[in-house]
Amino acid sequence: MRLVRLYSNKPDIFPPIEFHPGISAVVAEIKRPENMGKTVHNLGKSTVARLVDFCLLKGRHPSFFLFAHEALFDGFIFFLEIQKDDGRFLTIARSLKSRKPVSILASGVDVNDATEVDSGHWSHPDLGIAPAKRLLDGLLGFSVIAPYDYRDIMGYVLREQDDYGDVFHLRKFRGKHREWKPFLAQLLGLDAQLTTNFYAEVDEVDRLEGEILRQRAEIGMAGEADVIRIEGIITIRRRDVDELSAVLQHFDFARADSDANRELVSEVEEQIATGNEKKYRLSQLLVHLDESLREDAILFSSDQTATLFAEIGVAFKGQLKKNLEQLVAFNRAISEERRGYLLEERAEVTASLERIDPVLTELQAQRAQLFEFLEGSDTIAKYKEISTRVIELRSDITALERQRDTHTRIVRLKQEQRQVQDRKNQLQTAIEVDLQAQVDDSGSRYREIQRYFDEIVHAVLDEHALLTVTPSSSGSLDFLADFVSDSGARTSAARGFTFKKLLCIAFDLAVLRSYGDQSFPRFAFHDGVFESLETRAKHRLLEVLRKYAAMGLQPVITTLDSDLPEPIDSDLTALSSNEIVRRLSDEGDSGRLFQMESF
Repeated sequence: MRLVRLYSNKPDIFPPIEFHPGISAVVAEIKRPENMGKTVHNLGKSTVARLVDFCLLKGRHPSFFLFAHEALFDGFIFFLEIQKDDGRFLTIARSLKSRKPVSILASGVDVNDATEVDSGHWSHPDLGIAPAKRLLDGLLGFSVIAPYDYRDIMGYVLREQDDYGDVFHLRKFRGKHREWKPFLAQLLGLDAQLTTNFYAEVDEVDRLEGEILRQRAEIGMAGEADVIRIEGIITIRRRDVDELSAVLQHFDFARADSDANRELVSEVEEQIATGNEKKYRLSQLLVHLDESLREDAILFSSDQTATLFAEIGVAFKGQLKKNLEQLVAFNRAISEERRGYLLEERAEVTASLERIDPVLTELQAQRAQLFEFLEGSDTIAKYKEISTRVIELRSDITALERQRDTHTRIVRLKQEQRQVQDRKNQLQTAIEVDLQAQVDDSGSRYREIQRYFDEIVHAVLDEHALLTVTPSSSGSLDFLADFVSDSGARTSAARGFTFKKLLCIAFDLAVLRSYGDQSFPRFAFHDGVFESLETRAKHRLLEVLRKYAAMGLQPVITTLDSDLPEPIDSDLTALSSNEIVRRLSDEGDSGRLFQMESF
């Protein structure tokens, strides 16, 4: 796959860029003296790579310049034509629409301007980003990197200035190692599935560890617990509950409470009321009897009457006195008999009262006991105490059972974790064995890329560089690209950004060369390729780029004219006008990539 053409539906603002089969250079010429010392000129040379990536269906992000200035680019449609290894052409059209922004045109011939092609003749019109990616991945057919798709390799063939910070760990792979190391292993000819599986097991170990911590936190258990000891404590608690429950069974308090109420209301209270009523009647009878006995007393005296009569001058004759005394004697005889009856009845009443008092006292005592039972006797207090203890024990048993069950789950999780760790260790061993096999095989892709990488660096700087893959302490793979001395010692510790950039360029070209006989990208885009290199190294790098172009690759580069090793077309070793696909300048809007005001 190589780049053919990049253009838009507004050529007066964005003129087409026709890429060359060999070197395709975008050159920014600084002509105004006041701009000579500036490092940022905002002409758009770096934007070319972004537009290519956009047309190759880079994900939509609000910080991307087209979306950050969406109103400015409203209505734009960008087109990228590429040629596959089988000679057929694909044109990808992408607008800024959020829905179905992509159309793909497949053709056996070069289509110079797809804007003239009627929408009904497009092979796959109006696609969403996700289905368009799947379709394009199938059309490109980069089976050599399967199960990865074409987007995974784009970071290594489209390098902007921010992508030179690390040879392997690209800006798009800012996440975890598992997001890029397996693909890189695949790219270098290693068994990527081993690395993928390894990280899957790492994730599983971490997941299990997190679950163990969650289980512990759920029951407030910081350390390990002895499940046998917990089970023993549960047995003791259950035995205590059984014993206390047996005690409670002797207290039928539902029935006792019912009986107590019935006995209190129906029997004791009734008996007390009856006894009090009887006592009251007897007491009243006793009062009447005493009154009757007092009324029966004869208070008349004949002698006292005679004296009274004499004092008032009335004669009290003897016969009258005699008759009165006889009457009193008669009445006394009658009263004595009645009094005897009254005294006898009084004695009976008094005896009855004496019998009633103890009975009432006993009944009142029973009533007091029943009220005490109902309102909080020692028995109820004991019952409550035992019930509370049973509840506490059962709660304790529940907590212990939960702790036991949790610990049992933790034990199983740890067992599973050890099994996963065993599989992880086996994968680690397999990764090391696979790596060693690639190292030992002089014809392996890893050794081939390693060799091409060193050749490029040595050709440019007359120094050696080593691309190495080693097992990491965590069990995965570490990737390292570095300058080395003749003794093999690392020498790039003090090297800066420029030399790291050269390592990135060397790696990308070495990978493309290694895959030269398979369906794979043929282009490599490097922004600011000559920047900061010394002149001789620039000459040599240009020679390397031409060498790789002669091999069928397509180096696409951007540069300031001031960074070129010598002026354009100055001699055969200089960059040729025929290698330039777009000239930019600081002389107004017409010199920018987008011929409009700077944005």
